[in-house]
Amino acid sequence: FAFGKPGALPFVRRFKPSEIEAATSGFSTALETGGPRGTAYRARFADGLVATVRRAGGGDPEQEGQEGAFYRELQLLGRLNHRHVVRLRGFSEGHNRFLVFDQMENRSLKECLHDPLRTPLNWRTRLQVAIDVAAALEYLYYFCDPPVFHVTVNSSNVMMDADFVAKVSHIGTLQTMLSVLARQ
Repeated sequence: FAFGKPGALPFVRRFKPSEIEAATSGFSTALETGGPRGTAYRARFADGLVATVRRAGGGDPEQEGQEGAFYRELQLLGRLNHRHVVRLRGFSEGHNRFLVFDQMENRSLKECLHDPLRTPLNWRTRLQVAIDVAAALEYLYYFCDPPVFHVTVNSSNVMMDADFVAKVSHIGTLQTMLSVLARQ
């Protein structure tokens, strides 16, 4: 895999746009709308994979047209492998580019903390979330080569899985990091 060009990404699956459209039931189940990362959709693929699908570029038409930026984002996200970082499961190419991520059943930390219909997180869980996020940042800063400086850590970018394990997301938004990778 070379920057700006398609190629093999280990452990990242290439989906056909038609597979993504079928898995999202024609993009009918929006998990999140608007925001800097665009709309997220719940997807259930034929093989049983349940995932979150986002349009590459976050709905920004300027970035959606940049094929090189898309492949740099794939390169960055595809190499991240840590228990507390949301994993890229796949992507689709062509006119409609999508990124497929692990599904986070409990959505964002922000929703867990502020949704009046949810049971409040106990202090033990809140402390564990802080430890999980610190572990993710340690991995991104010190164990990735080159380091990933994730500067947008907030409760909206910390996702919670079914067991309330916290995972940092929205790492591909770092244009400065992508430009550093492109120069290497």
